[in-house]
Amino acid sequence: KGLVYEGFRVVPYSWAAQTPLSNFETRLDDSTRPRQDPALTVAFQLHMRPNEAIAPKLLAWTTTPWTLPSNLALAVHPEADYALLQKDGVHWIIAQASRDHYAKELEGYAHVGTLKGTDLIGRTYQPLFPYFSDTPNAFQVLGGEFIELGEGTGVVHMAPAFGEDDLNVSTAAGIPVRDPVDMEGNFTSEVPEYAGQNIFVANKDIIRDLKAKGVVVRHETYDHNYPHCWRTREPLIYKAMPSWYVAVTKFRDRMVEVNKDITWVPGH
Repeated sequence: KGLVYEGFRVVPYSWAAQTPLSNFETRLDDSTRPRQDPALTVAFQLHMRPNEAIAPKLLAWTTTPWTLPSNLALAVHPEADYALLQKDGVHWIIAQASRDHYAKELEGYAHVGTLKGTDLIGRTYQPLFPYFSDTPNAFQVLGGEFIELGEGTGVVHMAPAFGEDDLNVSTAAGIPVRDPVDMEGNFTSEVPEYAGQNIFVANKDIIRDLKAKGVVVRHETYDHNYPHCWRTREPLIYKAMPSWYVAVTKFRDRMVEVNKDITWVPGH
């Protein structure tokens, strides 16, 4: 009937059980539980434009440092205001709405300009890691209506293999998926410095290396509710992978029609 199809999308994935999970499985029992994770605010160096004396750095916040080796783009909200701040010959760009949240890090920085997100879209930047530097159309600033202002910096780091919005926005920009994580949740040889390490274990080394590069603006611990595998109780990741689906939307109306003739117990 043509109702079964193979799709490539970001799904909840249990690296401990080596299987994707359906969305409802992420809500079973106590699958979503409090968890502490490292959070990083990282400075991405934009490439110089002809009318600039100093190339600014775009500050991005993430609660998944292990995805930074797979970074292929940054995203800003097209309609948001972004502050251009200067101190000692360094220019930082951060969402205007996030300045109070970063008051300590921004101490001594002078506000020297305001940009719209649309002013940043299309700009290119220097990759944090060299692994995927040859990826076509990568390492540019994209627009994302999904970005929420307030928490974080108003700039989202994009790793298409590990986020639904990341995949959708990057695919629309012609950026391919690069996935250096195997089915067991370990880094592959595509990122040789961390090859063989579980992604969560590698967080520590990745943060250390980024600090050595001088790009970490803030390193903190983030408490949040996070989905876990109901079988193994290990944290899930969101991973782009091929899976098989039933096209329920094609017969949704007929399902509703038939359901009206069924005697349901209880009636509600």
